Amino acid sequence: MSSPASSTESHSQLKAVGCLIGGISSFQIGATLAKGLFPLFGPTGMVGLRVCLAAVILLCIWRPTRGTLTVERLKLLLPYGAAVAIMNFCFYVALVRLPLGVVVALEFTGPLTLALVGSRRWLDLCWAGLVVAGLFLLLRPEGPTAGLASLNLFGVAAALLSGCGWVVYILTGTRMGKMFPAPVATTLGMSTAAILLLPCLIPTIPTVLTHPWQGGAALSVAVLSSAVPYILDMMAMRTLSPRDLGILLSMEPMLGALSGFVFLHEALSAMRWMGVLCIAAASAGNVLTGRQKSLH
Repeated sequence: MSSPASSTESHSQLKAVGCLIGGISSFQIGATLAKGLFPLFGPTGMVGLRVCLAAVILLCIWRPTRGTLTVERLKLLLPYGAAVAIMNFCFYVALVRLPLGVVVALEFTGPLTLALVGSRRWLDLCWAGLVVAGLFLLLRPEGPTAGLASLNLFGVAAALLSGCGWVVYILTGTRMGKMFPAPVATTLGMSTAAILLLPCLIPTIPTVLTHPWQGGAALSVAVLSSAVPYILDMMAMRTLSPRDLGILLSMEPMLGALSGFVFLHEALSAMRWMGVLCIAAASAGNVLTGRQKSLH
């Protein structure tokens, strides 16, 4: 029989996992909406609209108090906000030049590094190995002309840089989540990212004024792809370790593939579905063994 303390810890971990999956799902639904707005606003314009509108929404709901920020907290907030800006900007820049599956796979080199570094149990290496196998199947060229030579090198570099931003986001986010309530931490980080992305927003303002319906759709993207998922991420980061976050975030390709299939009618090959399932199995295995570890 588990003690009340261990049961509470197990419940907190399951709640954190639920928040993380909810955030990933919201992000993917927002991404399907954003894809339809690329022809009008462009990828950089869409990033500026999404992040800046999300920051405005969050600031209207949660206004940080005067004594919220100290010099020590600012030193952590700046890299956290910069990581949010870099992740979003580089992801969309890469998405214009590479297929979505390739971009996501390359971006995951960041969380994968966190998953592999510091592993002390052989089970951890097994889950990380499953993630590597899944990424291999997702990246596996299909067709005689689908080799790596056909990939846009600038897009590859942007996707890898987005993965680096993801590492900083996880590491700084876990510390931010312990300093502030989740909504406040998210508001501060999103506002910092919005300031950095203002040059992307300003050119889109005339287009928004002449296309109000599309501007409203961009607002929906801001809520679904930025405000909601980052709050849920921050709630999860208050409980989960960076390594656990690194592996659990690997569920994003599966939910992304499902979102693409349901909303955009994008079908994956059997081999790439196998890659998606490998990543899902690694995520589930990590959660289950993590629970067992906390209960003993």
